[in-house]
Amino acid sequence: MKIKKENIDEQMLRKLHFELGTTHKMAEKLGMSNVTVIKYMRLYHIPRIPLLYLYNNNSGWGRLAELFIMDFPYFKKHFKDFGEIDDKNKFDGLWYENKVNIKSTHSKGRKSFRVKKKRHDVLYYICCVYDDDIDPLIPIAIYVIPARVCPRTTITISLSPNSKYESFRLKPRIDFDVEEAERYNKEFKEKYSYPVNR
Repeated sequence: MKIKKENIDEQMLRKLHFELGTTHKMAEKLGMSNVTVIKYMRLYHIPRIPLLYLYNNNSGWGRLAELFIMDFPYFKKHFKDFGEIDDKNKFDGLWYENKVNIKSTHSKGRKSFRVKKKRHDVLYYICCVYDDDIDPLIPIAIYVIPARVCPRTTITISLSPNSKYESFRLKPRIDFDVEEAERYNKEFKEKYSYPVNR
């Protein structure tokens, strides 16, 4: 669909960015170059950060986990999301002014989180474990693991109570209010949907 430049307005660009998620996809749809789309987004002060949560891939699932953690009752008052500022940041956010990376796994087998660092550049890894058969948008377990106890390759978690990382698992009624978490989960599922291949 080729659109005349004089017909491009802020509302149209915001709507397309929300639907498609990247300037490349927007350029294809509008029948213009990526550079032109970026120029118009700058003109209307629309952030060009890709909406990764729209995509059914590791980046999409990772961004959904970041969005979930950002306002989850245990974190919400003290979390600053860096994914809204720059999707290429070396860490995902600040929690109590400490650098954190958020990891997610949807694996049916081993629950592993890739780290691949020569030196840890964050203080904590927030690890979300999902069971897609229960709910692909809401984690069944969340761990806040200090980097000092993590290997520099892969963090492997067992959901058993005897797990090495069990003491870092968030506990309902102790670390957060169950009713508040249930309300939040419902709101999150209304706002975000299961990612699809685009």
